[in-house]
Amino acid sequence: MKKSVWIIVVCLFLVGVFATTYNISLVGADSGFDSSYDSGSSDSGDGGGLFYLIYLCFEYPPLGIAVVTVLVIIYFSNKKKGKEIIQKALNNKLELLDVNIFPEEKKIEIEAFNLYKQIQYAWMNFDEEMIRKCTTDEMYNMYLMQLDTLKVKNQKNIMYDIKYLGSSIKERYEENGQETIVMNMKVSCFDFIIDTKTNNVVRGNASKLNIYNYELTFVRTKENKNVDICPRCGAPVEANNSGVCEYCKSTLISNNYTLVMSKKKMISQDKMI
Repeated sequence: MKKSVWIIVVCLFLVGVFATTYNISLVGADSGFDSSYDSGSSDSGDGGGLFYLIYLCFEYPPLGIAVVTVLVIIYFSNKKKGKEIIQKALNNKLELLDVNIFPEEKKIEIEAFNLYKQIQYAWMNFDEEMIRKCTTDEMYNMYLMQLDTLKVKNQKNIMYDIKYLGSSIKERYEENGQETIVMNMKVSCFDFIIDTKTNNVVRGNASKLNIYNYELTFVRTKENKNVDICPRCGAPVEANNSGVCEYCKSTLISNNYTLVMSKKKMISQDKMI
């Protein structure tokens, strides 16, 4: 009786170990463009886990078969969950937080999260015009290059179920009539890349949730009026419809009191759930 109990305990332990190993070995990387961690390989280590599983199958057939069976069930369960998430993400509509339900001191941070989410949604759907409206010239060009890379490869970066987990303002200052706000922000989301022809995941894991810690920088005009001096190069700005400085070619944030993102930096990536 005691021997049977120990076999069950060992079996459950091995299932947990191998389930973790299998989740890693089934994908080439752990998430999409925003991830700070990229395994770059589908190798799960030195192969010791796989060797031990084969050993179990021959030395203790009931135990080995039980572990393999459970792993197969976990694999297909995750695959089904992943397909459901992909389908939901492709049909997803943008939903933003209601800024008015938050305390006054938090409203600017929630507005920043909404902007971040809007940019990620536009990025996922190749909406270059929306990205242009929500970012500075430098950020826009960065996104554009990455989107061009995805288009060439017939890929799409899915960022789905983005949730706000908290934020704090790190720095806030005004210069040349422009306000800069630097904040730390924590979000969770599903983040992976699919082949647009097959909807199969080519990088990341569609069934795992990522937790990201960012340092985000936003800018906005301090007053709702036209900018007379370019905040980037200091050159005088003449009236034009392009919204671009004629000297340094940066985007001018004129007649716009809303935030735009100027920088996005990944601080850390917490352990995925």
